Amino acid sequence: MNREKLFTITQAARLLGMGRNKLMELMRNNGLLHSHEPMRNSPTKYATTQGLLVAQNAQYKRGPVAVPYINTKVTSNGMVWMRDLIEKQTVPEAS
Repeated sequence: MNREKLFTITQAARLLGMGRNKLMELMRNNGLLHSHEPMRNSPTKYATTQGLLVAQNAQYKRGPVAVPYINTKVTSNGMVWMRDLIEKQTVPEAS
């Protein structure tokens, strides 16, 4: 089975040369992340079926209670897709 390299949102942002919050805003504006609670910042069905993002279940402890949350990871295909999107937005259009 081929294991693909997965990047955290912070790692992806650093590799793309931008901040984590700007990258998440870019992903929400382009339909890769949900923008409303309770699913905020979790990958959309489109992003997961296209192989751009992966949702991993995780949990953290808050006292004696384990609180579940969704950890979003970016695939290498997602990195290419976002790099192309960033380049397309920064290239000035001819008039």
